Amino acid sequence: MSDWVDAETLARTAMDLFESGQLADAEASLRQAIEIDSDQAEWHHQLGMILTESGRLAEAIVSFDCAAKAEPSVREYLDATVAARVRFGDLNGAAERLQHMLRLEPADDATWARLIDVQAAAGKHDEAETSFYLAELHLEERSRLCLVAIARSLAECCEWDRAKWCLEEAIRMAPANSEARQYLAQVLVATDQLDVALPLYEQLVRESPVDAQVAIAWADLLSRVGREPESADVLRRVLDADPANPDVHYRLGVACASQGHYQQAAVAFQLVRRLDRTHLQCDRDLAACLLQLGQVGDAKRLLVLNVQRLRDAKANDLAGDSADSLLKLGQLLLSAELFAEAVFVLEFVANHAGSDDVSILRPLARARYLSGDQPGGRRVSRRILRSDPACIASISNLAFASLQANRLVEAAGWMKRGFALHPNDEPLRRIRTRLRLRRVANLVRRLMGAK
Repeated sequence: MSDWVDAETLARTAMDLFESGQLADAEASLRQAIEIDSDQAEWHHQLGMILTESGRLAEAIVSFDCAAKAEPSVREYLDATVAARVRFGDLNGAAERLQHMLRLEPADDATWARLIDVQAAAGKHDEAETSFYLAELHLEERSRLCLVAIARSLAECCEWDRAKWCLEEAIRMAPANSEARQYLAQVLVATDQLDVALPLYEQLVRESPVDAQVAIAWADLLSRVGREPESADVLRRVLDADPANPDVHYRLGVACASQGHYQQAAVAFQLVRRLDRTHLQCDRDLAACLLQLGQVGDAKRLLVLNVQRLRDAKANDLAGDSADSLLKLGQLLLSAELFAEAVFVLEFVANHAGSDDVSILRPLARARYLSGDQPGGRRVSRRILRSDPACIASISNLAFASLQANRLVEAAGWMKRGFALHPNDEPLRRIRTRLRLRRVANLVRRLMGAK
């Protein structure tokens, strides 16, 4: 009896410590209580909460599982282990726990919707659709939550018509439901039905003017249809209510930059950097603005730091950055005359996004030439010509590289090929003039040597 009383005291002390933010002491106290009495599901759940707050999700999952195992009928414990597994990335484990919850409560449409979302997030869209139809069998009436969840899965598979039908059905069941209308607006944008999406977004923003996610989507759509000033106004209204929102500041910076207001954009991007130091794209956009403003040194420092972060990242982290985003970074580095850094970024994109994509290979070739890597530039130019035999820029680059290497016969061969395709190409004409001058100079040197 005494030991159990001690355990209760330790558990209460642990929660007091947790509420006061003393996580390490709270964990130690609660572990002592569990060591005395390991059958208390609530204590395992509380330990999982402490570990979650400490950022130790893997350990938290073990504690939540212990709580769910000790009392499998308690919904709170199962919810906790599902949420922790989703955050940790264990989507298969989360789906298994959700299926267990449905065996206990098969008529719970919220759990069916969560299962559909988790299966879709894991890329198992066929299983998500199966779960949707199983939900239809177990529920007394069609579920709005399940319709929205399966619509998200269908949209990821680009099954737009079916996704749209599901969302429209969910809206018919609950016309005031903003979530379904928001996803419907996204589907309309994705299918280029902008005229229909515009009034829907306008209505959503009017109903919830401080919802940053909806406002950003609305602002992006306004920008897409060329209504840049209105886009910026929408974002400013959100910032009036939520001035520390980095996503809204970032979108406002993008809107200002697109209108050529680089000073305003730079201020917005600087605010984002203060609010979110991990926002890599913001650094790149700020650097682009600084280049436009003539602040080249500051721009270069930002870009070098940005590339250094990429160099320090693991390969899979770097691959997480989109090819389009990295391609734009490479072109920005070229504009800043950071040629070695441009080679690093563009080479990565070429290796991971398709080695035959000429839109990537062309700036890579330029970066290699400008960095002084003539052999590397020649190799890339030849790769381009395998995909695009008429690329005059690559032919000109190869002719110029051959000329610089004093391989005059080879240079003449590239020029012949180029003039056959583009007889009036001005860069080739300039190279031909240099070739003639080089031949004359070589002839003069030979004659002087003979004397």
